[in-house]
Amino acid sequence: MTAATDAQARLTIDTNAVARNWRALASRTGAETAAVVKANAYGLGIDAVAPALLAAGCRTFCVALMSEGFAVRALAPD
Repeated sequence: MTAATDAQARLTIDTNAVARNWRALASRTGAETAAVVKANAYGLGIDAVAPALLAAGCRTFCVALMSEGFAVRALAPD
């Protein structure tokens, strides 16, 4: 058995959908609603996901590592 070395894949991240999902959840809770962006926003990219969530109104972000916290803080300094 040989491994395919020329496999190609494309992943498109719909940050508008991420923001819509967060807003839908936040509107149902009546409480501060955080977004979990650990593991590089689960592989979607903190640099793409955090600004979309910030624009949607998210003000609390959860991370697993201090380095992720620093990355979010750079994108959302407030």
